[in-house]
Amino acid sequence: MTAQIFSFPWLHPLMLACPEDVSWLDPGVDMQGQFPRYRPQDLPFSSAEVRRLLHEYQQFGDRFAKPADMRTYQAVGLENFYSDTSMDILSQLRSGSAHEQTDPQEQRKQAQLVLAMALLREEHFIAMREQNERFVQARAGFADVLGLDEVETFVDQGVTDEHIVPRAHIDLPWKRSVPSLLLLLPAQAELFVADPDIVRELRACGVEFSPVGSGRARGLLDVAHISQLCDVVVERDAPLPVSVFVDEAS
Repeated sequence: MTAQIFSFPWLHPLMLACPEDVSWLDPGVDMQGQFPRYRPQDLPFSSAEVRRLLHEYQQFGDRFAKPADMRTYQAVGLENFYSDTSMDILSQLRSGSAHEQTDPQEQRKQAQLVLAMALLREEHFIAMREQNERFVQARAGFADVLGLDEVETFVDQGVTDEHIVPRAHIDLPWKRSVPSLLLLLPAQAELFVADPDIVRELRACGVEFSPVGSGRARGLLDVAHISQLCDVVVERDAPLPVSVFVDEAS
């Protein structure tokens, strides 16, 4: 049986271009678009319920200007909510009780909400990235004001693109959603990583890639790699095949 290939770790098709045989996991939000999508069977929440919960979480987060403002609510026992960051209002679904952590249905509920929130964050990120032309124009204007000639660059002045253009692997807390993504993927799944920054992180964790033809290289992502990558323990019977563009494999 041929494994279905899924984008990793991004859920939104506009995050990065992927080959046509790569699918995108849908955590039950019914995203529109001409992209191959996979929606796991028997998700705990309907699309309407997911959207309602996301709206409620976001409304709650909007009430606070800074993450520190939520500490009072944490102290009185609000265990499950997303907290604020500069890139996303709602960033981390906290674990519930010990029973909830071991009950499979509760795990799927949490995983579905975590991935729905991750998708929302990616939508916000894409909207920011689409303003890149404005950043470029602003940089040209700054260069003119600062009197930089054609030879000099902002890098020479200690200002790199990382200070101006958002980067997904830095600005999005993608590692938090990896266990949830692995939980909802089908047993026979293969991952495809198009983001060179993520590929570098996988290689740093010890994932080794070998060319397999068609411009791709493949490696195996096991629980030890996932633990090192995300600082979390996951249970999985077998390693996951993970493919990358061959140019990024070494």
